Amino acid sequence: MRIKTHSTLLLLAASITLAGCQSTPKNTIIDKKVYVPPKVLIEPLADTDNDGVPDIIDNCPNTPEDVVTDEYGCPVAVSLIGNFMMELRVFFERNSNKLQTKYLIEVEKVAEKMHSDPELVAVLSGHISEPEAAQIAVDMDGKMNQVEADKRQLGRERAQIIKSALVKRNIARDKIYTFDCADNMPIASNDTEEGMSMNQRIYGKALKADDFYTGSDHEQSLTYYKEFCQQF
Repeated sequence: MRIKTHSTLLLLAASITLAGCQSTPKNTIIDKKVYVPPKVLIEPLADTDNDGVPDIIDNCPNTPEDVVTDEYGCPVAVSLIGNFMMELRVFFERNSNKLQTKYLIEVEKVAEKMHSDPELVAVLSGHISEPEAAQIAVDMDGKMNQVEADKRQLGRERAQIIKSALVKRNIARDKIYTFDCADNMPIASNDTEEGMSMNQRIYGKALKADDFYTGSDHEQSLTYYKEFCQQF
């Protein structure tokens, strides 16, 4: 009986040892380095003219301050400021007073705005670039009195084109004020083609008549325009 018990214990010990040898070893990896992606610092895209459109997609990279732009950084033709004023910008080819058809719908918007509020008046200022003014001066052979008279002519014609378009849309003539500003109020440098193009323009506004007459905002007032421009 004692021998049988001893044999049983030996058999049990051998079974345990064999089971231990057949167990699955742990999958231990020594010195494994965890991959950490490198941090990439993304710098803000450059926006030279601070119009909110990055230079990489800005088609008009030298837009002046306070000019409303589209998604490509170029001035928009019409912008509504609050409930009381609408701005209009129309640009012209060099030495041209021809109104491009793409601006007609913008003129229509101004007319609609004025029809919606009988207290609004339209203010139109015609502008030319320095090269346009210089060309006129060369043509006149330095006769300054005649140059000054003719320098205003192109800006005057541009303003008159927009006035006529508004009148055709049933805006009363006595609610439209026109100014010829020549090259006295540039909004961009005349050193680049783009800057010159921006200066060859009509700037228009539909605003409350009282604001325009009394000059509650000097830069929107009749007095302000008379400082730089000739009313006609």
